[in-house]
Amino acid sequence: MRVALTGATGFTGRFVAAALTKMGATPVALKADLQDKDAVDRVVAETEFDRLIHLAAHAFVHTSDWAAFYAVNQLGTFNLLDAVSRNKGAARCIIASSAQIYGPNAQGLIAEDAAPNPANHYAISKYAMEQGGRLWGDRLDIVVTRPFNYTGVGQDTKYLVPKIVDHFQRRAPVIELGNTWVRRDFGDVRSVADAYAGLVMAATVPATVNIATGHVSSISDIIEKLSALSGHHIDVEVNPAFVRKGDVEVLGGDATLLRMTLPGWSPRSIDDTLRWLYEAAG
Repeated sequence: MRVALTGATGFTGRFVAAALTKMGATPVALKADLQDKDAVDRVVAETEFDRLIHLAAHAFVHTSDWAAFYAVNQLGTFNLLDAVSRNKGAARCIIASSAQIYGPNAQGLIAEDAAPNPANHYAISKYAMEQGGRLWGDRLDIVVTRPFNYTGVGQDTKYLVPKIVDHFQRRAPVIELGNTWVRRDFGDVRSVADAYAGLVMAATVPATVNIATGHVSSISDIIEKLSALSGHHIDVEVNPAFVRKGDVEVLGGDATLLRMTLPGWSPRSIDDTLRWLYEAAG
């Protein structure tokens, strides 16, 4: 099976390509400016593939360039689905949404039937992508994934966990963070990649599925684990600019549906992920 990948050279895409190869599929990079409808149509028509995993997105949520979220995540995805529907028949299309669509008031381990309440431009663009993408559902086998936080080697240090690991690896005396008491679902990109590969290859898949571990850790937990791993103590200073007002205490994903769909799938532990990150950074 040939599986087309958008975002194939990005942080997640590289691991998904490796996971597909491990499962016996052939990953095929699909490279086009998603905002250019004609270019997308041409690349899709010229590229031989059976199924699609769409990872490419405008992702960093704190950027002030909010228009790009809609241009790429929403309209760009529509251009892609339209091109696939016209050129590849009823192909399965895995489209990466985000757990951020559940919104800031969601708490605990969230299942797929929780009411969406997106609260920033990134999350709104992803939910709009989900809703609009369903309009191609009569021609394509569309599967929406909602990944929760995940990290791994190669992720930029502007993201939380790589930032913390980098401070420990450099043995920095101080780190500035926001709310360290919140508990979140921190997945491993290798497990996420295995989930994407499994979903695109499986015989039957749900229309919407979380990609999560089903376990939560606090930022303080991560600090303590890295302190034990490195033998280094770091002082945490709370920077008001990093504090999110109204943060919920616990926010994680219910992975029951994913585990039912992929019985052989199991997420790596946060200890395994942190050790991998720390040793790679060294």
